[in-house]
Parts: sequence; structure tokens; C-alpha cells
Amino acid sequence: MAHVNPTLRISSRAAYTPPALRRKSDIPAGSDNSTKGTDFGTELKTQSEPAATGTPPASRMIGTPTPWSPSTVVAPPPVMTSPLAPTAQSLFGANPWSTSAGGTGPSGSYSYNQYYFATPETAAKVAQMLGGKVVAADTITPYGPFKQNQPNLMVQMPDGRLINAGLVAGFYDHGYTQQTVDKMISAEVFGNGMYS
Repeated sequence: MAHVNPTLRISSRAAYTPPALRRKSDIPAGSDNSTKGTDFGTELKTQSEPAATGTPPASRMIGTPTPWSPSTVVAPPPVMTSPLAPTAQSLFGANPWSTSAGGTGPSGSYSYNQYYFATPETAAKVAQMLGGKVVAADTITPYGPFKQNQPNLMVQMPDGRLINAGLVAGFYDHGYTQQTVDKMISAEVFGNGMYS
């Protein structure tokens, strides 16, 4: 025996029928704005004309038309670029940094980033550029169980601050403009931010 609940078999609302499939008798009364017997041509003639605008828009145009003619071509302004800075090799020689920089520690030997270790020639050139003198210092591992196998060559400024000559030479090794390199050097020398 099957138990049937009759309320489940009755749909709560009429099934949706797309407008294209509806018959004339299915369209509810009052949804037709035209009067009985009016044809399509008569209905179009009774509609009001849209207000005329000053300039009719071109087909498929979005927005308002421009005041200049389409034949006028406006050239873009020239792009002003700063010249690139010279390369580190052109300023400081073929090898501006020491390639054997490293150290030893409790677990063995290791290598350092070469940018921290300028050659004596590079350090002398950077000192000349900045107005300081070259001094050697173990700035990465000044004390403790780790030992550098060679010192960092630093430029001592007249106010006593130390600037790593290898890092200053590295500013020229990235393809920056001269203007950017000047800002980076100024930030190192004067302690101000690059963008201040």
C-alpha cells in the first residue's frame, strides 16, 4: 500500500511558460497597452518623437563626440629619460669586488656576498668620489667565533662615519639611471632616505 500526500502533488504556483510559447489566450488581461484593432503601423505613428540633440552620435559611439575632427592627430609628448649611469666595470675596472671573500666559523668555512668587499683600487676611487679616506675593518664579523678572511674596505667620511666602498660601487652594477645612483649615494653619505 502506498501512502500519498495529496498536498505534495499539487503545485503551489503555475508553471512558467516563456513568452514565445504563450498563446494569445494565455496572456493575462491588461498586459496589452494597445487597443483592440490597432495595428503595428498605427501604434508606431502615435508614439512621441525623441528630443533632438545638437550633434547626433556616431554609430556605436559611447559618450559625447570630441570637439576636434577625427583627422586631427595629436602627437604624444616626448618622454624625458635620464641617461644611464656608467657601469661598475667602466668606473672601477674589470673586477671591482674581491671574489674570494669569505670566513670561517664553528661549522666550517663560508663565502660572503662580493658586494661587501671592494678591491683596493675600487675603494680608492670611491673615497676620491666621496671625499673620504680608505680604512680596513671587519664590519661583518667584528668579534665572536666567526672570522672574516679579509677586511671590508670602508670609506671614512670627515664626520667619522664609515661607508662600505663595495656597496657604493654596487650602485653602478644594476642599470640604474645616473639620477637614481646619485640619490642612493646621497642617502648613504648623508643618512637621509632615498625618497626624502
